[in-house]
Amino acid sequence: MTRGNERRILDQCAPALTGVKTGSLLKVDKMVCNDTLDLLASFENNDVGTKLLRTRGSSSLILVYRRSMLAEALSDEATRQFLSGMGYTGSMSDMLDLLSERMSLDIQHELGIFLGYPLCDVIGFMRNKGKGYLTSGCWKVYGDLTGAKKLFARIKESRRNCLSMFDSGLSLRSVVDAF
Repeated sequence: MTRGNERRILDQCAPALTGVKTGSLLKVDKMVCNDTLDLLASFENNDVGTKLLRTRGSSSLILVYRRSMLAEALSDEATRQFLSGMGYTGSMSDMLDLLSERMSLDIQHELGIFLGYPLCDVIGFMRNKGKGYLTSGCWKVYGDLTGAKKLFARIKESRRNCLSMFDSGLSLRSVVDAF
C-alpha cells in the first residue's frame, strides 16, 4: 500500500476513523481494493469495520464505519422502523449485506443512515428529491441546522488534523491510534 493510497484513506475516512461520524465512503481503484480492505481490517480493535458495497468499472466503494456508533444508530426505534420498511431486518451484519446488495444496483439513499446522517435529513432528502434543503455540507440538511453545522465543522477539523499528522510523517496506524 503506497503512502498516497494511505493518504487517500485518511482524506476520505478521517471522520469515521476518528469517531466523529458513524461512517465514511472510500472509493478506491479495484486493483487495490483487497489490499485496502486488509489494511483497514487491522484497525478492527479500534472499533472500525468495513463493508465492500460495490465494484463497478475500475473502482470499488467501501463503507468504513465505527461498529459501536452504527450499532447505536441501528438500535434507534425510529431508524429501525424506517429501515424495516425497506426490508432491513436482523443483525447489523444482515443490514450491511442488504445495503451492499442494493448498492450493487445503484446508490441507495438509506446509505445516509449507515454514514451517520440524521434520520430526518435522510427522509427529507428522499421526500424532497434533494430539493428544498436548509443547507448542504457533508449532506443536505432538512432538520437540525445548528447541529449539522457543528458536525460539519468537526468533520472538517478531523480531516484536517489527520492529514496534517500524516503529512508531518506519521504512519496511517499512528494517526488512527492517536484517536
